[in-house]
Amino acid sequence: MKKLGLFLLKNNIHLMTLIFIAWVVWVGFNWTELVLVQKLVLGLYAWLIIHEYEEGYKNRFLDLMLGRVMGIDHRTLTPGTAHLAQALYITITFSLAIVFPNQLWMCFSLIILCLFEGLIHNWGIFMFRLKRVSPGWWTAIGMATYAIWAIVKINQTVEYNGILWLWGLLYFFVCFIMMEVVFQSLIGSSPSRMKNAFKTFIKQRFGKNS
Repeated sequence: MKKLGLFLLKNNIHLMTLIFIAWVVWVGFNWTELVLVQKLVLGLYAWLIIHEYEEGYKNRFLDLMLGRVMGIDHRTLTPGTAHLAQALYITITFSLAIVFPNQLWMCFSLIILCLFEGLIHNWGIFMFRLKRVSPGWWTAIGMATYAIWAIVKINQTVEYNGILWLWGLLYFFVCFIMMEVVFQSLIGSSPSRMKNAFKTFIKQRFGKNS
């Protein structure tokens, strides 16, 4: 049982991908019956999957956050540990958005996530003074662009109450915090440690001698 658990942990990104492929097959068989939101969500889902693989290369954004901000060597972690929380977050939130397309705020939360990814990767270039973009930047920009296009398509074809964007933002925020708590626990840290480390990094980054 322990070996099975370790196998699932190490290969969570591949299991996440298999679940995505299962959704693609289901969507393929039901394409004509699906509403616009479900199709857009699948597109966002595809961008996130590709993004997770691009972020698997050396010097990815996560490694910079762990190493430069928190002082944790990602190489000491069990393979898959630093990605499990993200895999659960992506799989659950995207699956729910496909199953419940009438709950438009779920889709909006995913659009916000994709816009956030584009923003955070550009912020990382500035914060870490990178000479070149970190792995994940290209797909982050791609998904942010797709997210903007999705907003345009929704506004052209779907009537909705603007307050749903607020619910989507709150849903994104709550899910992201939950993911972060799980992530910090998996790597042997805590949200409070992350907060203190980040504050210290910001002070050093913008200090007089920086």
